[in-house]
Parts: sequence; C-alpha cells; structure tokens
Amino acid sequence: MAVLKHLYHALGSDGRDYEVHVYVEPAHRSNAFIERLERVCLSDGRGLDVIARRHYRIIDTDITLEASDPEAI
Repeated sequence: MAVLKHLYHALGSDGRDYEVHVYVEPAHRSNAFIERLERVCLSDGRGLDVIARRHYRIIDTDITLEASDPEAI
C-alpha cells in the first residue's frame, strides 16, 4: 500500500504551479523500517520523470518542472 510521503510545489516551464507528490511503499524488515520509492507524480496522477534533483518532466509532454524546496527529490 503506497502512502504519500512528500508534497513539493514546483514551477513549470509553462509558467504554471504544480504539486509534486512522492509515494513510498513502507515495509518492516528485521526490526528496521524501510521505504521503497513507489512513484513520483502530479496531484492529478500524471506521471513524472525525475531528470535531476528538484527537476522533473511531465511524461508525454515537454513541460519541465523545478521544485523550490531544497529537500525535494
């Protein structure tokens, strides 16, 4: 079951603001808590390619995004 771990605001190359959602799959292994990155997408569910830290591209478009949060993936 994927859970929303982070939400980042990002500015698109089209001048619009977007919400980047990061979902993880939590698991417990030998007294350790592990999280596996499940998916990175927009708030509307469209998929994102992670280009570099804080930089994304909306799949099937040429729109790129840049998150302002220094902690963003």
